[in-house]
Amino acid sequence: MALTPTPVRTLQHYLEEAIFVGQAHRLGVFKELYTKPDTSDGLAKRMQFDTRATWILLEALVELGYLEKNNEIYSPTEYCTHHLIDEKNDEYEGNFLQFLLYLINPWRTLPHVLSTGSPDESSFKELSMHDFIKGMDSPWKKKLAPEIVDLCIAHCSDPTTCIDIGGAPGTIAREFVRRGIKTIVFDLPQSLAITQDELTTIPNIEVIAGDATVALPDRKVDIAFLGNLCHGQGPEDNQKIITMCYDSLNKNGIIAIFDNLRNESYLGATLALHMLTQSKKGNIYSRQEYFGWLGNAGFKTPKVYQLSDRAWQLIIAKK
Repeated sequence: MALTPTPVRTLQHYLEEAIFVGQAHRLGVFKELYTKPDTSDGLAKRMQFDTRATWILLEALVELGYLEKNNEIYSPTEYCTHHLIDEKNDEYEGNFLQFLLYLINPWRTLPHVLSTGSPDESSFKELSMHDFIKGMDSPWKKKLAPEIVDLCIAHCSDPTTCIDIGGAPGTIAREFVRRGIKTIVFDLPQSLAITQDELTTIPNIEVIAGDATVALPDRKVDIAFLGNLCHGQGPEDNQKIITMCYDSLNKNGIIAIFDNLRNESYLGATLALHMLTQSKKGNIYSRQEYFGWLGNAGFKTPKVYQLSDRAWQLIIAKK
């Protein structure tokens, strides 16, 4: 399942693009030119930038495809508008781009991690919880959401209730609600602080703050959904969470685990390396490990479903 290595010059291009475009986005260059297209000198004056540096930046952003230039006037391309400016567009990825820009710091601490076995927590100082949570409500997940919910409904007889554990981004919860399933979004208080006001305006979504490694809400539901949660936990906490899910389910309820499986996701081992720099105990786990936790909790007939985006898998098991 190994990928073909990326040529070093291509890596250089991707790194340049991520950093320079990310910084231009963070500075507000794209939004400023969307509000009023301008010359490089005009933009420099408006944003109090150096004129020479501004011209060099804008020319590069034209070359990279994020700006277009007509009669010395710069304006965002349609792609840039959809992905980095219009936050209401389903293709918007500005928050995830900012999270990616932050990730460069902890990724660079791999020597520390290899020496100590733990993340260098000083590299977390620039983490924006807003960018992280909003970034997880991303176009790729929105595309997968109907597919995920279809599989859940197909394996649970007439579900009416669900708990989305670690679901602060709201992507999957909104899809469950669209199918008529009342959904509890359960996540850490600091995560829900970003989206709670938005989610509580959606009928049939209830927001509850808490820590899934400690306790789940005292409710019975038909579907317990764990999305992008288990890879951030160690084996002991995953076993505890899955066991608590079993206790929270109605008769004939299901658990659905959306994550990357080691040796099945084409990015699994690399994502584990990412988690190594982010979490003291996080990892990417195999189907055998998940099946073991599920069996210990009392679940039966676990099955893995390969999603259309082959980086991701869905495990479903019945109570």
